[in-house]
Amino acid sequence: MISRPLRLVLALTLAGGMFVTSESLAQGIGGTKCSRVGTTRSVRGVSFECVKNGRKLSWRKKSIKTSAKTTAKTTASRPSITAGGSDLEPCRLREARTVSYQPWNVGFPRGDQYGTPMLPTKGRANVQLIAIEFPDALGTVAELSAADSQIAEFNRWFEFTSKGQLSFNWQFPKQWFRMSRPVASYGFEKGNNAKFREIASEMISISDPVVDYTDSSFVFVLFPRTIRLGSPDVGHANNSLPSAEGIVRNLFGGSEYFYQRNFELWSFWVHEWGHPMGLAGHTPRSDISIMDNQNGSSVVLNVWDSFLSGWLDSDELYCMPMSTRSADVTLIALEKFERGPRGAIVPISPTNGIVIESHRAEGWGARMGKGIGGVSVYWVDTTKDTNRYAGSSGYTDTDLGDRWADNLVPPGMTRKFDLLQVGDSVTYRGVTVTFTKTSDYDTVAISRN
Repeated sequence: MISRPLRLVLALTLAGGMFVTSESLAQGIGGTKCSRVGTTRSVRGVSFECVKNGRKLSWRKKSIKTSAKTTAKTTASRPSITAGGSDLEPCRLREARTVSYQPWNVGFPRGDQYGTPMLPTKGRANVQLIAIEFPDALGTVAELSAADSQIAEFNRWFEFTSKGQLSFNWQFPKQWFRMSRPVASYGFEKGNNAKFREIASEMISISDPVVDYTDSSFVFVLFPRTIRLGSPDVGHANNSLPSAEGIVRNLFGGSEYFYQRNFELWSFWVHEWGHPMGLAGHTPRSDISIMDNQNGSSVVLNVWDSFLSGWLDSDELYCMPMSTRSADVTLIALEKFERGPRGAIVPISPTNGIVIESHRAEGWGARMGKGIGGVSVYWVDTTKDTNRYAGSSGYTDTDLGDRWADNLVPPGMTRKFDLLQVGDSVTYRGVTVTFTKTSDYDTVAISRN
């Protein structure tokens, strides 16, 4: 029998945007002893690889190629955070729903209404990627190889978005595990928990001899592109699937629904991780946040979800004090691979406020379309809930239900992504936001009546 350490087939450590201060703190590992050639680790955002020098094994800093998707122009005139907003507490709108269609809080504290364990926003988590094929839907070697770049982009996204607070230990055995029956014989349908447990439990069982599921946070499933599951996905959060090493709670794999729409695997992995991490998502609907659309035109995490996750502090988020009557705020587009002012929140009451953020068609927003950009303004009301399947007999988004957040746009405006352009102004409950200036960055004027 294969020993347990050898069952950790592939461990990919975090690689992404690095900062000078973190790098200088990490240098002490270079040249120290390691145990196995080819293994990697990350220290304060700096990646090291175990290499052989003569008879000795030691850590050497890796050279990291910056993804084209996450590269953005920087300028010497980067803006600073608006003064006077260091206290973020008034902007932590408290959870206040009395009816909860979705279990995850839309306000503070981040949590689960049903008391089940949440995924972390900090630390290092164990995740697995298993490749599952069927007798009538076979995978290829090329598909296994292509998954490496998806893992790398997933890591890079979390490195920047969480500011290095959350990283991952990956297991990815590059082999296909074959299910016992043809696809159709499972009769799978989304929302049927009994069918989900049948198909997901077999996936865990056939991979368990190779994969170590100890302290598993999430299992992602790679299906062949030839899959015809007849359902968008196999997925469930906070379940209790058995493995030899203990319970597996979260599992997700996208079917032909994702392949036919050219979804990138890493982006819907991020989205599905976000839900059991405590993000309700899917509101406001705009196609420019990864928790609204897994493979949208922009795959950033919006300001409210970043704040709720604990990834925005007063050095990047301006919280306008209730006593302040007016303020000018300059923001860096969320898609830019830059640190600095990322958003603004204007609290109106303990459960209601306005969120302001900038977007550009670059970096993680390259699919927005050439020249597209502007300011997104939306309200958040934590007394409300969102049922995106309202009026549907199945699992089809209808947008007929109530919402806990929605975009603010001038009357009659139909611009793409509901983005304000220079000169546009919106008013909500006595607060007016006017888009006043744009260059490399966007400036808004905020006023209270």
